[in-house]
Amino acid sequence: MGCNVCMALNKSDLDQIDNRLDKRFEHLDKRLDRRFKENTKEILSQVGYKLKDQKEMILTEIDNKLQNLKSDFFEKIDPILKEVVTAREESPLVENRLEALEEIHPKGKHVLTS
Repeated sequence: MGCNVCMALNKSDLDQIDNRLDKRFEHLDKRLDRRFKENTKEILSQVGYKLKDQKEMILTEIDNKLQNLKSDFFEKIDPILKEVVTAREESPLVENRLEALEEIHPKGKHVLTS
């Protein structure tokens, strides 16, 4: 019932098998390379979109923080600037008053008229 025929493979047979396997693997390699490139492009595209979204979020956050900082700065500097403006406006008045006092009180004393 069993087959007692022994088949031995010679070099030519092995070369043919090797060639057929090479062709099959070459075809599979090309398919894998194509799929890998497609997947890589898709992954890079998705990563690019995510990075762009994160960049936009970071820039928006930085802009908000800078606006808050600017607002805080102006809230703190505004009273000082008002004092400087007031001092500049009052400066000529003070000078005029000093000149008038110097005329009345030369050398810091009253002039007595005799």
